[in-house]
Amino acid sequence: MATVMPEENRACNSRGRPGETGAPGAPGPRGLKGFTGIPGRPGPAGPPGDAEKCSVHPKPAFAVKLSDPLPEPLQPIVFKDIIHNHQNLFNITTGLFSCQNSGVYVFGFDIELFQHPVKLRLMKNNAQVLEKEAKAKNSFRHISETAILELTTGDRVWLESKLDTVEPGKGLIQSVFFGYLL
Repeated sequence: MATVMPEENRACNSRGRPGETGAPGAPGPRGLKGFTGIPGRPGPAGPPGDAEKCSVHPKPAFAVKLSDPLPEPLQPIVFKDIIHNHQNLFNITTGLFSCQNSGVYVFGFDIELFQHPVKLRLMKNNAQVLEKEAKAKNSFRHISETAILELTTGDRVWLESKLDTVEPGKGLIQSVFFGYLL
């Protein structure tokens, strides 16, 4: 026997035809930022560059040595032996380094002395950059110093003594002066 549903219940369960689509609503609030994704694959290698157009910057450098007592005070020390003189910017005759390539340079000296005081100045264009002094009464002594200087074309740098070191059997054993463009 079939059960007959009352008229009231049928209307609640039945669906009619869908209505027409309404107008779009206003945009909602912005959502939270998502997680960063994983990196993609590297792209293909580019074509090789034009190596001939790359300019090679000169790198002046020098190192000179003296195994004799220092000359008279307050004049450039003239070193007798060239260890290295790339681009020949250190003048072995005058003891002066002449800058032809502007940039930041490192200059330094390394002196061994025996039973004698020494006082040296690093000079740039007639201005003292630094001074170093040491005394070796009855022994050997070693002094060294390094300075970083910015030079422009035409600047000159040298090392000079402030004391007279000429005394038989005493004085310097060896001195080295060097400089190079960073």
